[in-house]
Order: sequence, then C-alpha cells, then structure tokens
Amino acid sequence: MSIYLDTLVIVNAYITWLTLSLTSKLSHQYSSPLRMATGAFIGGFSALIIIIPQNTGVIFLKALSFLIIIIVTFLRKGMGKIRFLILSVEFLGVNIVFGGAVYLLQTLMGRDIIYINNASFYFDISLGTLIFFTAVIYVLTVIISGILERRADRNHAYRVMFTSSGTRYSYDGVADTGNTVTDLFSGKPVIICTGSDEKPGSDGFSVVPYSTINGEGLLYAFSPDDLYIEDETGKKMTVNALLAFTDSGERRAVFNPAILHQ
Repeated sequence: MSIYLDTLVIVNAYITWLTLSLTSKLSHQYSSPLRMATGAFIGGFSALIIIIPQNTGVIFLKALSFLIIIIVTFLRKGMGKIRFLILSVEFLGVNIVFGGAVYLLQTLMGRDIIYINNASFYFDISLGTLIFFTAVIYVLTVIISGILERRADRNHAYRVMFTSSGTRYSYDGVADTGNTVTDLFSGKPVIICTGSDEKPGSDGFSVVPYSTINGEGLLYAFSPDDLYIEDETGKKMTVNALLAFTDSGERRAVFNPAILHQ
C-alpha cells in the first residue's frame, strides 16, 4: 500500500479533532476552537511516525505526542493534577474505542483499506468517500450532543463558584434554557448573577446586550480567573463563560444548561 503523507496528516488531524471533541463533551471540559485546532494539527503531524518501524522509541514518541496534545488543548491555569489525569484517561479511552471501531469497520468490509501502525491510521480510500464518512461522523456527533443537551436535568441543585482578583465567590445555580445571553465578540455564554450588590474586580468588561419580556438593556460581563459549576453529587465541571451581575431578584446564578456539555 502506498502512503501519501499529505493525506496521512490531514486524516489524522481530523481524527484527533474528533477524539478531542468527544473528550471535551464527555468530560464537560471546554476548549477554545484555536486550542482544539492546534491539538488536531499536532495529532496530524505526529501520525508521521506511522512510517517508522515499531520499537520502544516509537512508543515513547507516541506517548509524548499524546501528552502534548492534552496539554495544548485542555490544560489551563489552576487545573489540578487529578483533573488533568482524568482528562488524559478519558482521551485515551476515546482513542481506544475509536481504534476498535476502525478494526471493526475493516473486518465488516472485508477489505484492507485501512493501514494501522504505531497507533496511527491511513485510509486507502477516495477523497469523495473520505468526505462522505467525515460528514456522517460529524452529523452523528451533533445528534448525540443534542440528545445529551436535551436530557440535561434542570432539576439538579447546582452551585456556581468562581474566583476573581483572589476572592472566591459562590452562588446557588439555576439551569435555565431561557438564558441565551452571549457575548457577541468572544461567542461565550454569559452566566447572570442576580440579587447581589457584589462587583468582583476584573481587568476589563464586555458590554453585552440582553432582552426579556420586560424590556431590553445592557450587562457588563467579565471573565473570572476560574469558573466551576458543582452539582449535588459534588461533581465539579469547569465551564468557559462570562459573568454579569445585577442587583435585582433573588441571589442566584442563572446559566444555560448547554454550557454543561461544551
């Protein structure tokens, strides 16, 4: 089988992006599109070791590239060692499941169209077929993500916790699909903290327009040093969102449950 290096890199970059996306959804660990793309890019070029004969050094290179992808994509300031280890295990598990699916596909098709070496894949199929399978996988991923989002339990008890300028804050969390406020520039969702006269410090604010049945207005949102949502079981989920404050209503933090599946 002839291996075309450009196809090898592109295919494995896509596979890395897919496995990173699934890991992100399973772990509720958000990563920006730029970091996801960078991780996928590294994964694509690391696939070049497919042409190297198997040996202990190759295993070390693959493990090193795996670690670099996780660091580049998910590691952020304040992330604990346990959280990073769990993310690594989840990413490894997703890759193992994907590898098993590839073996199953090859067995069912009864054709040697997939070359696997050093945990890298090369698909000996036409570009049109590759695009078709890519589209199918993308649609399935979107459908599964939508199902998970719709099944989010709005009746859970949540706590929204964040740190700003060295001070830790905690609010009762309310999951509400009616909160669709989003920052126009960054595209990040906005968690609205109501019933509080606290004004946590920040280096800068974004002006975010909002509208309700009672009227329209502007919110001043900022990005905290860290932001977690904890459910009643004690499970903490890191979310990537902005915070805005208003002194009206009960003291609580209202968020769209979709951010739990980013």
